[in-house]
Amino acid sequence: MIYNMKLGKQAPVVDPRVPHLSDRCKLARPLPAVDWTPAVKTFTALGNNQHGDCTAAAAFHTAQTLLANSAGSSWVPTDQDALNLYAATSGFPKVDEGAVELDVLKYWASTGIPTPAGQDTIAFTTLNPRNLDELKLSIQWFGSAYIGVAMPLSCQTQGHLWDVPAGGTKGAGAPNSWGGHALCLLAYDDKTFTAISWGEKYKMTYAFAQTYIDEAYAVLSRHWLDVAGIAPSNIGWQELQADLTALLPSGR
Repeated sequence: MIYNMKLGKQAPVVDPRVPHLSDRCKLARPLPAVDWTPAVKTFTALGNNQHGDCTAAAAFHTAQTLLANSAGSSWVPTDQDALNLYAATSGFPKVDEGAVELDVLKYWASTGIPTPAGQDTIAFTTLNPRNLDELKLSIQWFGSAYIGVAMPLSCQTQGHLWDVPAGGTKGAGAPNSWGGHALCLLAYDDKTFTAISWGEKYKMTYAFAQTYIDEAYAVLSRHWLDVAGIAPSNIGWQELQADLTALLPSGR
């Protein structure tokens, strides 16, 4: 039951030094629909059914999907993979209080996370969390959007399709009435986005996305750059890395 699942995203932290996607490439009209999930045969909860490691689980679900699509990999990350990243970016295991998405992204960019193709390092940009086209372009161009959601309690009774409840954003529909949650968006169509959480696919309506997403990032994986014709040719890895140098823990 969804009631037993954990969340784990702490409040958004804004670092003005992180560039916005539109600062580094020209935005365009997104395709009508994109879905990167069919290449992945198995998603798992990655410990998020027992611990508040959703920020780490979302990172590994992203890396898993990118490798499946770029290299045909059947790799399935382990719970321990996600918990190791969680421990590196939070007070876990002494406390299990979640992590800040930006801390996870900085660690992922500076140190990387282990995959069968080697350490996956990234560059990243911010997205306007309420701009549907920016979320779609991140999915279309980079394979995902790494997002944070101010989850309402109403999601606990909505099954696998999340929408703004009939009562609006009060009571069980109030943002953060359940808590903060990190997810990766891997697909969209004309009405919904598809996210991975707790090892399963969940759809969210556009109204839900614009109401409850409170932070969003485009993640450019080094592995993804090898996929010809997907990432926009005018976005540069070196330029993004230079943007991020001052804020990465290792000074990379």
